[in-house]
Amino acid sequence: MWSLRPGARIEVSSPASLLEIDWSRTSYCLIAGGIGTTPIVGISSALMRRNAEVELHYAVTSRHDAAFLDELSVLGDCLIVHASDEGKRIDLDETFGRLPPDALAIICGPMRLLEAARRSWASAGRMPADLRYETFGSSGLLPTESFRVRIDNSGREIVVPENKSMLDALNDAGLEVMSDCQRGECGVCAIDVIAVDGQIDHRDVFFSDHQKKANGKICPCVSRAVGAITVNTLYQSDAR
Repeated sequence: MWSLRPGARIEVSSPASLLEIDWSRTSYCLIAGGIGTTPIVGISSALMRRNAEVELHYAVTSRHDAAFLDELSVLGDCLIVHASDEGKRIDLDETFGRLPPDALAIICGPMRLLEAARRSWASAGRMPADLRYETFGSSGLLPTESFRVRIDNSGREIVVPENKSMLDALNDAGLEVMSDCQRGECGVCAIDVIAVDGQIDHRDVFFSDHQKKANGKICPCVSRAVGAITVNTLYQSDAR
């Protein structure tokens, strides 16, 4: 991108959304964190055209940093801005607690916001499928550095460099780990953790807090470790 010059010609694809929206509902709660408002802008516009009941909560550091605030202003009172420098924070328990029973919540933002929303949604006793979300990655809680992955019962050890995911490192080593979303949402790539010599940094939104503390599995597409871990990928080479 930084090498482009005025007049350069480029090819672009059609916009793609990873959020599955049920357009048949009558009530929607949209939550955006920072630049996570990007897909929310289009979704809110589409819902307004359908005359749906919409409320949009936008969590930002300050209004000055808020993206697309002018575009979202057409929502009027349905737009609630939670700016940290104004001392305002979104109360997820209160927000979810007063929604109609069939309301659909749609959220895009940083991992901490998504995790908090999942906990609050579950505490409210709502259907998990009625909370739709899209992530844009997590930098984790631990330093991003190289670490070692030992393959159980094989004696192999793979070094995952700082600039490569554990999933890519395992696949490059010929272990053929299945995956789908590669954003830590679907859990398709999850593999068993046999031992931890250090600490796992779970950066997914697939496993519950309890499962992450148990360290029984890891989503190698986004999660990392400090030190070394031993895993079982269940990979079996073709019989000769």
